[in-house]
Amino acid sequence: TGVQTCALPIWANIKPGILQNPLVFYKYDIQDGDTPEIIAYKYYGDTYRYWIVLFANQILDPQWNWPLNTNDFNGYLASKYPSTNIYSTVHHYEKTITQFDINTQTTTVNTVEISQNSYNSFMPVNSTFTLPTGPVNYTTSASVVNIYDYEVAQNEAKRTINILNSQYIDQFEQEFKKLLS
Repeated sequence: TGVQTCALPIWANIKPGILQNPLVFYKYDIQDGDTPEIIAYKYYGDTYRYWIVLFANQILDPQWNWPLNTNDFNGYLASKYPSTNIYSTVHHYEKTITQFDINTQTTTVNTVEISQNSYNSFMPVNSTFTLPTGPVNYTTSASVVNIYDYEVAQNEAKRTINILNSQYIDQFEQEFKKLLS
C-alpha cells in the first residue's frame, strides 16, 4: 500500500534526548485561552507551527492533553459528576513525606495515595535522624483529597509545557521532513 509504519512514535526518532534537553526548550505556563496556535504565533510568529508546540510536548490529543480553560473545566466537571458534591466527596487519601536535609538546605517531598483504613489509623511523625551526611528532619502527614481538588490537580499538571527555542525551529523542521520522507 506504500504506507510506512513505525513501531515507535515519531518523536522517538528525533535525536535522542533532544526533547529532554533544557538548553533547547523554554518552560511555558499555558494561560486560559491559550491554544497551540496562539502559543506558536507568540513564539514563532506563525500559527501553522502549532504542531511544533504539540510535538515538543508529545501531545497527540490536544482535546484531552491540553489544560481546559475555566468554563470548559466547569462544564467537564458538571457532566462527569452530575449529581455529586465534588467539594465534599472524597476522591482519595494521601500521605506526604517531607525530608529536610539541614546541611544542604534541600527539601524532598513525596506524596503517595493510601487507603481509607491507612488514613484512619495514620499517626503523624515529626523527627530528626542523622545520616552520614548530617541531620535530616523527617515529617509525615495525611490528607483527604476531594473530587474537585483532584480534578484541578489533573488539569493543572498539563499547564507547564516546553517551547522549542525559536533559533532551532528551522533545523527542527528540516530534520522532521527528513524523517517523513
